[in-house]
Amino acid sequence: MLIAAVSVMAVAIVLGLWLSSLYLVREEPPKGTPLTGLIHGTIGAITVALVFLALHKPNTGQGPNAGHGAGGFGWTAFYILVITLAGGLTILISHLSRRRISPLLVAMHATAGIAGAVILCAYWVSPSSYGR
Repeated sequence: MLIAAVSVMAVAIVLGLWLSSLYLVREEPPKGTPLTGLIHGTIGAITVALVFLALHKPNTGQGPNAGHGAGGFGWTAFYILVITLAGGLTILISHLSRRRISPLLVAMHATAGIAGAVILCAYWVSPSSYGR
């Protein structure tokens, strides 16, 4: 499940890089960008769900506070990715209400997403994630 989460997250990252480069280079995004944004957001939400499912093991003694080495990295990545999802929803709401989307908001969303991805990958390669 964790491999699926990391794989799906990689697709979301590539789409996000493309979208942010289009947004930051041009004043008006090209046609088709809102559809790509919805696909990016859907894939991001699927990633968050997959990470949650990968981390949710009943009664194993590993939970959000498992502090053995990188044991807590999985839940930390999950929480950061939830914050990233909230930022993406804020961008969507701004777009739908036809307000200008702040470049700072785009940068914060991207920074949180990359931070969550890096922490999730660190957890994925750690012995704490074996068997997930």
